[in-house]
Order: sequence, then structure tokens, then C-alpha cells
Amino acid sequence: MNSTVVTNKLTFKTFNYLNVNDSKIELPELKNIKLSIESDKADDFLNRNFYKNEKEELPKDILDLNRNNCNLFKIHKSNTENSTSKVIIKSDDISNQVIDSHYVVSEKDETLNLILDYESSGNIEKFRSSLIKIYAKENSKINVFIIQNEDNEHTSIETIYVNIQEGASVNIHQFELGSSKLYTYLQSDLMGEHSNFNVNSIYFGSGSNEIDMLYNVFHYGKDSKSNIVVNGALKDKSKKIFRSTLDFKKGSSFSTGSEEEYAILLDDDVESISVPVLLSHEDNVEGNHAASAGNVDDDLMFYIMSRGFDEESSKSIIIQSKFSSAINSLEDENFKKVIWDRVFEKVRGSRDVR
Repeated sequence: MNSTVVTNKLTFKTFNYLNVNDSKIELPELKNIKLSIESDKADDFLNRNFYKNEKEELPKDILDLNRNNCNLFKIHKSNTENSTSKVIIKSDDISNQVIDSHYVVSEKDETLNLILDYESSGNIEKFRSSLIKIYAKENSKINVFIIQNEDNEHTSIETIYVNIQEGASVNIHQFELGSSKLYTYLQSDLMGEHSNFNVNSIYFGSGSNEIDMLYNVFHYGKDSKSNIVVNGALKDKSKKIFRSTLDFKKGSSFSTGSEEEYAILLDDDVESISVPVLLSHEDNVEGNHAASAGNVDDDLMFYIMSRGFDEESSKSIIIQSKFSSAINSLEDENFKKVIWDRVFEKVRGSRDVR
């Protein structure tokens, strides 16, 4: 029997008629698939502590969904001998339904690089719910790259929680390049003094894709810093809702935060909605937020095409300029090539031209 879950609730509500205060997701009939555990220490985390609701802000429905139906659980820990972990997850291998949970932790003064690559193929309707919990201990560093390259008959839910202690830094890069329906919830708690959080992500909607995102960044620690940059492109009849809340809590004096989202609209029938929110409960803080959406600049297109490029190549160059910072942050050349190829495919609407 199908059911409905709720996610991406705005912490500071706006008018109901705008239909952006939350998102409701119709779930498929979930299959009873045996849990796969890839660590002998997983029992330490496969309990209520892992699925607890951090500060009561995480979407409860999604926590319950993964707690009750998880079929893949992984632990990713920093290692002084090898700080990079690469994981490829295919829904085709788990009966077209992936309900995966990840515990990501970097110990004091250590570094962890994690690449999560989600991919699938075929036209069968598929489903994924990913819960990723990230903990950066004192003076540590975590870099997480999430590659979402699934086919267009896929509903994907990504729920990410980040906890950053004193002097630690977490960098998130999301490459959202597929799925007919994508829901992303990200919450970052900057708990420690001098903690640092950065997001540099991209999305590309085509066909009738629906992209639904919410980013909550809560500053608790003094002199903490955050920076969110999300660049996207929409074509055909795709739709995007982007919500972001930057909240300076009591005790976060001298902190700075910034949230920016830019959307390139490649067709007249696309829909782009942005809801940036800035809140402060503390003095001596600096917060900035910006959101913009617009068609490709005609003068810029004319300039590029006058150099011998056709229309689609000119659009591709403009999108590359927006996406390059996020994609080039990947040091793995194979993954980088996969992402660029997917972007070119999205722009041109074909797999065999670039």
C-alpha cells in the first residue's frame, strides 16, 4: 500500500497559497529487502541513536522511512593511511529500490574524502531514499561529493545532516543531474567555534523533471563561517523549488554566512521558485543571501556565436562557466569526465554529441 511522507519544511513559514512551505512525496510500495551491512562495527550505529532527530529539525517521516526500510548501511571513517572513499550505488542491484543510510565521521585532526555515486539505467520506475549523517570532530576536515546520475524514471530523496565541531570544516558538492523527481534536504549545525561549512553544488533539470531543495544552516558556534553556492539550469518543462535558511543562533557572534542560488532558464516553459530566508538571534553577525533566475543573455550568446559556435554549443559554454567551479573540485578525473559528459548530454538532449 502506498503512503505519503513530508519533507523540506520551511522553518519560517510563508503564505500557504505559494505551496512552498513543505513537500509531500508519494511512496511506491516498498519491498522487504534484506539489509546489507558493510562493516563489522555497524551494530554500534544501527540503533535509535543513528536515526535520532537532531535538534528536532530533521524530517521525521524520512527518518522513519529509512529506519524501517533501510537495505544498505555503510560506515565511512577517516583513515590516516587512505583518506579517500569511493562508493558506487546502483538501484539496479537492489531490486530497483535503494534505501541507504551512511554514517560519515572524521576524527580529530584527520581528513576524509567521500564520493557517493548513484547511478541506474533502464526505463523501470525506481526509488531511492538516502540518509547521510556527517560528523566532523575538532580540527578535522570532510569533503563529500554526491553524484546523482540516475535515469529519468527515478524518484530520489536525499537527506543530509552535518555536525561540525570546533575548528572543523565540511565541504559538500552535489551534482544533481537526473531523476524525474528529486528531493534534497540538507541541515548543517555549526556547533564549534571557528567551524566552517561550504556547499558548492549544481543541478540540471530537463523534460518534466521536478527538483525540490531545502538547505538549513544553523550557526551556533562563535566566529563560525558558512557559504552556500548552488548553480543550476532548467530546460523543456522542468521545475525547481529552492529553499534556504541561514540562521544565526544565540552565541554565534562574529559569525558570517552567505547563501546564493542562480538558475539559467533555457526555455520559456520552465518554472523556477526560490525562497531564501535570513534569521538572526545574535548581534555582530554578517549574513547575505541572493537568488536569481533568468534566460541566457542574448548579447553574450551573440558574442559566442560570432566566434563560430552554434546555438547549443554557445549555451553549453555559458553553463560550463557556471558549473566549472563545482565540477573541478573533483580530483578524480574519471568522475569528472562522467559529470561533464552528462552536462553536455543534458544541454543537447542527446548522448552522442558534445
